[in-house]
Amino acid sequence: MTQPTAVPSESRSSPVEDFQAKEQGGYPRISGTERPRACISQENDVPAGYPKLATWMGLVPETAVFRRFGFLNKLNLLYLQAELKYLEEKLKEIQRRDCQGAGHERLYARDFFFLNNMEDGMSEQLDLMMRIRERLEKYNTAIIQQSQILPMSSPTELDLAYIQNYMANKEMGPFALAGIDSEIWGSIHERKGHEADIVTLLPRKGDDMFTKLLIEKGTPALFKYGVSRFLTPSPVHGLVGFEDSTLSRLAYLTTTALASLLPVASIVVLYFVSSMKMRLGIIAIFTVLLSFSLAFFTSAKRTEIFALTAAFSAVQVVFVQVGVNGA
Repeated sequence: MTQPTAVPSESRSSPVEDFQAKEQGGYPRISGTERPRACISQENDVPAGYPKLATWMGLVPETAVFRRFGFLNKLNLLYLQAELKYLEEKLKEIQRRDCQGAGHERLYARDFFFLNNMEDGMSEQLDLMMRIRERLEKYNTAIIQQSQILPMSSPTELDLAYIQNYMANKEMGPFALAGIDSEIWGSIHERKGHEADIVTLLPRKGDDMFTKLLIEKGTPALFKYGVSRFLTPSPVHGLVGFEDSTLSRLAYLTTTALASLLPVASIVVLYFVSSMKMRLGIIAIFTVLLSFSLAFFTSAKRTEIFALTAAFSAVQVVFVQVGVNGA
């Protein structure tokens, strides 16, 4: 993943003002210091705006961040649910009426052949059922889609910063997106100004807290202290940064080294301490240190942490007991 370089954008009107201007047949207001810019950048033939942003999201898929539109989706489900409830009650009423009729409609509830073979417009029950079938398909599809969308993860602060920085760089320009949707991801001037219901299509890997902290906080810190001067731009998108795989390997190596050092350090310290009270205190300290390390540096479950902590304590106790017997 890469870290784009932020370039402040020019002052501009608010998205609401832009939207109102368009509704009145006008365009977003441009201050006197702003100048029209070319739609096509000099580097390639991808137009600035949606095409260039889509191209960049394709190259850096972790930045494919969109709104889930929670309010609209729930409102749609509520309306469909209300409509289906009304149609359900109406269908029951028609079924009771047809069941008490004097003609073939009395057989609708017993034999689908009679219901299905009535002339067009002659069976209110069948027409209503076809309407219900259409609405049910939309309702069920919406329900399934929402069940898949809701568990989706929110983007990290790092990925949002990537988008905000890219939207403000010289290729995208101050009016990369001039519509009311331009502030969905926030901006370099208002990092927390993004919409609350945004989701990412490709969450970052790394379930443990250490890897997440290294990727989200470590990368900006490295750029803050000028490490980017020693890096070459990516040949794919021309940006400078660190790949997630590189940071994940660094986290893995750090965790492996710590896992090797903790048991050795515990045994060495216990070897040079003769007081039994001190040894018991050291065992407690190293056991707590191991449990916190497992929680922070790995994605181990609670049961696994308990099991490993108990095993580590047992090893230390055995060493102390052997040392006492040997003395």
